[in-house]
Amino acid sequence: MSGHPHNSAFYRFKIGRFDCLSVSDGSYDYDPMHLLTDMPGERVEQILRDHNLRTDKLISPYTFLFVDTGDHKILVDMGAGKLGPNTGKLVSSLKAAGIRPEDIDTIFITHAHPDHIGGTLDDEGNPNYSNARYFMWKNEWDFWFSDEASGKITEHLSQLLPTEVFMKIARGQLGPVKDRIELITEESEILQGIHVHFTPGHTPGHMVVSFSSEGEELFNVGDAILFPFLIERPDLRPIVDIVPDMADVSKRRLCDLLAEKKTWVLAQHFHPFPSLGHIVKKGKAWQWQPVQL
Repeated sequence: MSGHPHNSAFYRFKIGRFDCLSVSDGSYDYDPMHLLTDMPGERVEQILRDHNLRTDKLISPYTFLFVDTGDHKILVDMGAGKLGPNTGKLVSSLKAAGIRPEDIDTIFITHAHPDHIGGTLDDEGNPNYSNARYFMWKNEWDFWFSDEASGKITEHLSQLLPTEVFMKIARGQLGPVKDRIELITEESEILQGIHVHFTPGHTPGHMVVSFSSEGEELFNVGDAILFPFLIERPDLRPIVDIVPDMADVSKRRLCDLLAEKKTWVLAQHFHPFPSLGHIVKKGKAWQWQPVQL
C-alpha cells in the first residue's frame, strides 16, 4: 500500500490499482459506562486507564471508505448525518478530496445503525448519492423493518439513544431508497475484486466488505470490531451488540482472519484517523497497529 500526507478530512492511499480514501464524517463522544454496563463503574474505569484511555468519554472518529476501482466509485456506508454536533461532514469531506457525491455509483451498507446510514438523505429528503445503487444483507433489512426490532433495540441500545430514534433513522433513511437496494443472501464477489462477508451479531445482518487488487487487500470491518481496546480484551462485550454471542464469534473469527492474512483494515471507530492499519495476534487476543503516516 502507498499513501499520501493526510488532513483532517481525508487520507489518500492505494490498494493495488484501486485509489482509496479514508474520509472523515467527524467524531462522536460515547459514555463508556453506557457501552460496558455489565460491570461496576470502577472496573470500567480501570480497564480504560489500563489502555491509556479517558474515563469520562470515548472520543470516536467516524471514518468511512471511498474506493475508485477504475470501473466503479464505491462508498461503504453513508455517514451519521446530524446524529451529533460533530457529525455529518462526509459529503463535504468527499468534495474536499475532489469526489462529487453524484459520481458514486455503488454503496455497501455494513449495517443500519444511525452512525452508518444517517447520512443517506439530505435535508430535503433526497438521496445524497443520487446515482448510487446499494447493497445490504437481507437479514439486516428484514430486521429493521420487522416488529421484533424495537424490543431488541430497547434491550441493547436504549442507553445510547432512545429506541424510537434508532427505528426512525433506519426506516426513515432507508425506506426512500428501497428500490435502489439489492439485498444479499450469501457471501460472494459483488464486483470484480470486491467481496462481502457475513459477520452477524453487532446487528443481525452485519456484513464486512473487502477490496482486493494486485495482491493487496483491504477489509472495511464496519462495527464487527468496535474499538481497539475491545480486541485487546475480547472478553469484554459492549452493550451495543444486538446478538452478543453471535457478535463475539464474528469478532474473534474476523480478527483471526485479518491477523493471519496480514491484510489492511479500515475500522470506523479506531483512533487515530485515518482509522487504517493492521490487526495482529497477541497471545489469546489481538492488537491494533495503525498505519505510519
